[in-house]
Amino acid sequence: MLPVSVELKNKLKQVNESLRKQYPSTNYQPYEIRQKLQEAGKFHRFDKFQKNELNHLLGDKSIVGVDGSVNSTKGTEKRVLSVFQALAKATRGGEKWAADVYTPLLEEEMEKEQEPARHARKRGTLLSNLEMEVAIQAMREWKPKAMLMDGSLLHYHIDDMGKWETVQRVALEENVSVIGIAEEMGTSTLVNELFPSYRGWTDRDLLYGVLEVGEAFLLDERYFGGKMWRAVFRPSDSPVPVGLDGIIGQLDDQLDLIRLVYSLTPQQGRGIPYWLDIVDNQVRVTNALVQTMVEEYIDEDLRRRLLVTKRDERII
Repeated sequence: MLPVSVELKNKLKQVNESLRKQYPSTNYQPYEIRQKLQEAGKFHRFDKFQKNELNHLLGDKSIVGVDGSVNSTKGTEKRVLSVFQALAKATRGGEKWAADVYTPLLEEEMEKEQEPARHARKRGTLLSNLEMEVAIQAMREWKPKAMLMDGSLLHYHIDDMGKWETVQRVALEENVSVIGIAEEMGTSTLVNELFPSYRGWTDRDLLYGVLEVGEAFLLDERYFGGKMWRAVFRPSDSPVPVGLDGIIGQLDDQLDLIRLVYSLTPQQGRGIPYWLDIVDNQVRVTNALVQTMVEEYIDEDLRRRLLVTKRDERII
């Protein structure tokens, strides 16, 4: 066993006790939670598409998965180089790629306390734009039946409203049903309104294990944000639900889209459609990829002067 101080063990025990106080099992009563949730929406059970039903739904059209990835060299917030990739991949063949790089080293100096948040926003916006760009290209060229986008659609709206408006317009023009699938829900909308005494809880904590497999909670219209419908869904054995949202102009497609997500998700999986996992695996920017690309395209003297930290040179 690795050497661990007694102090660290005691600190972890204290954290465990604090977590137990903030998330007591007495608050977790699924039946009572379900009853209260009906004030904010409705529950709906889904069956997976049979093969013939799915073939009829898709016809000769494909399903497209969209995902992106970013990774950076190791170093301080200022002395890093970030590599971005986005991919739209169709089930019937075809890929659309977009890529970019970013380093704060090429920007003018700003106040130190502003840098981490600013650079994080910059990276998030760059990645969102790349994902929206490949999504637009895929919809215009392939005209798929449906597009599955990794993460909530709301973050595209927040990162670049103008670009997101283009995505929505193209989706409606080309009749492409778009859905965002967020594996982690950080919102506290339902908790704040219906369970204000559950301090520190998120909607993910509230709905953990509450939904049955194949069951969704469809939020009422008053919770729609950024012109998007919202839902929470449990498409696999995992008790952690996923967040779903879609374009409000395609609200009539909501049930079919949720059923499609269910049909494409392995029951023993983590709750994400297998096709999105394939796209994620292909687009992922790994540490090895970042290191290889930087070593190949950035001159050695610049790497050592600007990007290599003392930490990288440790011998033990």
